[in-house]
Amino acid sequence: GTVATLSRAIVHAANLGAQVINVSVTACVSAADPLDQSAIGAAVWYAATVKDAVIIAAAGNEGEDGCAQNPAFNPLDADDPRDWRGVKTVSSPSWFSDYVLSVGAVDNTGAPVAKSLAGPWIGTAAPGVGIMGLSPQTGAPVNAYPPARPGEPNAPIWGTSFAAAYVSGVAALVRARYPKLLAHQVINRILQTSHSPARGVDNQVGYGVVDPVAALTFNVPPGDRAAPGAASRVMTPPQPPQPPDRRAHTAAMAFAVVVAVIAGVAAIVARARRAR
Repeated sequence: GTVATLSRAIVHAANLGAQVINVSVTACVSAADPLDQSAIGAAVWYAATVKDAVIIAAAGNEGEDGCAQNPAFNPLDADDPRDWRGVKTVSSPSWFSDYVLSVGAVDNTGAPVAKSLAGPWIGTAAPGVGIMGLSPQTGAPVNAYPPARPGEPNAPIWGTSFAAAYVSGVAALVRARYPKLLAHQVINRILQTSHSPARGVDNQVGYGVVDPVAALTFNVPPGDRAAPGAASRVMTPPQPPQPPDRRAHTAAMAFAVVVAVIAGVAAIVARARRAR
């Protein structure tokens, strides 16, 4: 796939009425890369703001798909506490964090997985190792991929894709439990009830490890109905221009026609007199 096909897929899912959209794929580009990502930015804005869909995205895994690790945190710059200026790799669609909840991966102790891609867009984290899935061939439980080459061992299932799926399940439960919450408020509830790191927020686990029970039961203010600035991105087409005032032109044309008719009649009368 491409950024363009992913954009169309997100819009298509939103148009079908999906209330939670899981994006367990990541497009990583260098922060210095001038790649135009306006299509995917518009897609997630549309899905989250217009169609009220909760979009959960995988943060990405270091070493996969060109994802180079970002700095974990830079708490020294008060003007840039999440260290956006230190970003080396842009993770898309995660970096559209006004409309997307980006998920990092933690291990069984709650510590960040070393290869989980860090970034100032990370909102929360969830288990990303020791994953049990289903075989696409038999449907039986599996906890590893088959070897890529004969003689190689099985590869354990891990990564932010699975952490994002975990949080997508939590978001679905929250939407079922609190059907009046809008998408941005669902994300706020998940963030407010996560187990925060020592600094309160960082670039590896965001606001902390997700807690499904707390997200479903804690008394949390609903929060803003939309991300700051979301409404300002609504484009209202201008009113069509008023048709030009052609009254003077019409009157002039009518007067000219009357004059021409009078002149014609006068000419006919004069010719008739001469003939007599």
